[in-house]
Parts: sequence; structure tokens; C-alpha cells
Amino acid sequence: MTLYTDTPMGKAVLELVENLSYLLAEKGNPPGTCRAYIFGGCALHLHTKARGSSDLDVELEAAKKVSIGELVLELDDIFYDDPDTGPSSIVLDETFNPTLAPLHELYQEEAIRLNPNDNSSPLEVYVVQKVDLAISKLGRYGDQDIDDIHTLFSHGLDIEEFRKRALEASKYYVGNVSTLTSHIEHVINTFKP
Repeated sequence: MTLYTDTPMGKAVLELVENLSYLLAEKGNPPGTCRAYIFGGCALHLHTKARGSSDLDVELEAAKKVSIGELVLELDDIFYDDPDTGPSSIVLDETFNPTLAPLHELYQEEAIRLNPNDNSSPLEVYVVQKVDLAISKLGRYGDQDIDDIHTLFSHGLDIEEFRKRALEASKYYVGNVSTLTSHIEHVINTFKP
């Protein structure tokens, strides 16, 4: 599986999570005590090299209580030059909450670790699989979400795998399941390869 971590934006994402790891270490968090799961436009970029985002949507899971708001205040923006849009920056989104979106029960277990050889870091960094990223976009389901799912289809996400896993995820969804089911079918039927 190819991840685009060598693009200017990909490097900026990695730099931001490295800085977050450094702050966690400064606060006395031992190796492997926190996990970060990347979603949103940054995950889309890492999977497809398509559009990105100016904020990093990350679910932070920690063995002890970590104040994400406190960390965001200490975390500097990352500036980089995007070949298409010019000077850009990325920040950590302290308001991101993945529990509002549909998610498959195995999304964390099957996420791709970005720093697999770094066992000294307090932060293990993961990007959710393409299929789980697509499923997470079914909750809000705006025009950009539809475009993002279609982009994932264009970059190798199997439609039947998506349908099967999204329907499995609907069993755990706290929102309107019939609406979610119609979103699944709509995004598949409107895809033009």
C-alpha cells in the first residue's frame, strides 16, 4: 500500500505529529502511551495525494487523560510550500470528534501505522484505511465528502468492499441508519469511473 508521506503536505503532517509526540514526551508520557488516528483531508491526501486540509483531524487515544486543548496551545503551526496552492500551513484540529461519524468496529485495529519503527515515542501514529476514511465521510455527507469518497474509489478503494464494510458499520451507528444506507447507495451510484 502506497502512502504519500513524501509530498510537502505529507511531510508537514508527519512534522506536526512529531512535534505533538515531543510535547507528550515533555509532559512525562512514556513510550507507546498515546495513539493518534488520522482522518479527514490529511488522511485523504496521505492515501491519494489529492486535496489536503489546513487542519489535521486526529483522534487521540491515551492511557491517561491528555488535554488536547492544552497541547494545541503549545503546538506551533507547520508551514510548507504546496506546489499547487503556494505557501500553506497545517494545525491540529482540537474540535475533531470521530464518534459523530459512522465507523467500523475494527477501524483502529486495522489502521496503518506511520511510525512502526519508533518504539521510543509516546505517540503511535496511524492513518485509517481508505475504506474507513470513506465510511467516516458518510455521516456529514456534504458535497466535499461525496467527492472525497469518489476520489478514494478512483484510487483503488473497492466499491463492494466499501458497501460491505459500511453496512457492517451501520450496525454501530448512533444516527439514522436508513439515511446512512441511502448515502451508501447514493455515493456508489453517482460514481463515474
